[in-house]
Amino acid sequence: MMWRSPLALVRDALHSQRARERELRSLQSNLPYEGMEKAKQPNRFFPSNAIKTTKYSLLLFLPMNLYEQFHRMANLYFVGLAILNFIPVVNAFQPEVGLIPICIIMSLTALKDAWEDFRRYQSDRKVNNMPCFIYSRREKQYVERRWKDVRVGDFVKVVCNEIVPADLLLLYSSDPNGVCHLETANLDGETNLKQRTVVSGLCTSVGNIAGMS
Repeated sequence: MMWRSPLALVRDALHSQRARERELRSLQSNLPYEGMEKAKQPNRFFPSNAIKTTKYSLLLFLPMNLYEQFHRMANLYFVGLAILNFIPVVNAFQPEVGLIPICIIMSLTALKDAWEDFRRYQSDRKVNNMPCFIYSRREKQYVERRWKDVRVGDFVKVVCNEIVPADLLLLYSSDPNGVCHLETANLDGETNLKQRTVVSGLCTSVGNIAGMS
């Protein structure tokens, strides 16, 4: 293998990272590829619009929760006491009695974590199934879809006082000056309206505020 200087390796790594960033910024419209299988769609490498804030799954809840709980010093302390009670030389009371406190504590904590994660799952499901309008080339109109169905390259229609379902590039506005105002209170807590303008040099048809995901 040819020896290369560390500076050359760092330079190549930076060049490859910049190339990947340039590739990630280039996308195509999904309209010409509507109805095709996923393997033939140009934007298939981008992540979906569905959100997931849950920590556990049904299969991995028990091992992951136990792993987290055994990282707490209080739980390790009670487990150590329970183990010492199984040694006849140092036991202070019945070995089974030493298991009761740690079992109760860990069971209640697991129930609390499961309930909180279930609430997060309900919140994710509610957000992912919120309706939005995506343009369909086959039907030649905006059709109602769910937030989780939005893909990079889709044309999304947003009406007044509606929550924006994804990061959008503003292509058209019903305002004669091509301006719309957004509130980002759910992102940064600011309640003042922010002005956005339509991308210049685009040929658009009549419609409401539209954007490209």
